[in-house]
Amino acid sequence: MTWARNGKKKIVWRCSNRLTNGVEQCSDSETLEEGALNRAVMEAIHRITRNEGDFVGAFRQNVIRVIGSYGREQQSDEYSDQIKAKQKEMVALIAENAKVGDYTQEFDEQYRKIAEEISALKEEQAEVARKKKLAENYEQRVKDMDAFISASTCQIPEFDNDLVRRLIASS
Repeated sequence: MTWARNGKKKIVWRCSNRLTNGVEQCSDSETLEEGALNRAVMEAIHRITRNEGDFVGAFRQNVIRVIGSYGREQQSDEYSDQIKAKQKEMVALIAENAKVGDYTQEFDEQYRKIAEEISALKEEQAEVARKKKLAENYEQRVKDMDAFISASTCQIPEFDNDLVRRLIASS
C-alpha cells in the first residue's frame, strides 16, 4: 500500500488480513518499507547465486545441454566413395545408352533415380560435415563458457521485480 505522511509518499507492505479485517485480526504484523524488503530479497538471491556451491554447477550443466552434446566421436566420411560409385553408375548408364543410340523412358527414369541418389548423398555428406564442425567447436565453446562463468558474478545490481517473480514462480 502507499503511505502518505507529511506530504511524502512511500510504498509499504502490510499484512493483507490486517488490511481486510482490521488491526484486531493481525495486531502483531509489522509494516515493511518496500526498499528494505527488496534489499532483503536481493541479498537472498545473491547468497544463492554466489560463484560457489550447486547453483553454478547446475547452471553450467544446463548451458552445456543447450550448447548440445555433440559427442567426441568423429563420423567417417564414407559419402565420397558412395557418390563416386553412383557417378560411375551414371557414366556407365550414359555409355550404354550411347551404344544403343536410342533415348528411352527407362533410361530417363534410371538417370533421374541415380541423380536423386547422388543429390541425397551430397546433402547427407553436408549435414555430417556440419555436425563434425560443431563437434570440433564443442570443446572450445565449453571452455569459453567456463571462463565466462568463472570471470562473471551472478550479482544483480538492483531489485528486478520481473526476475524475482520468475524465480518465485519456478520454485
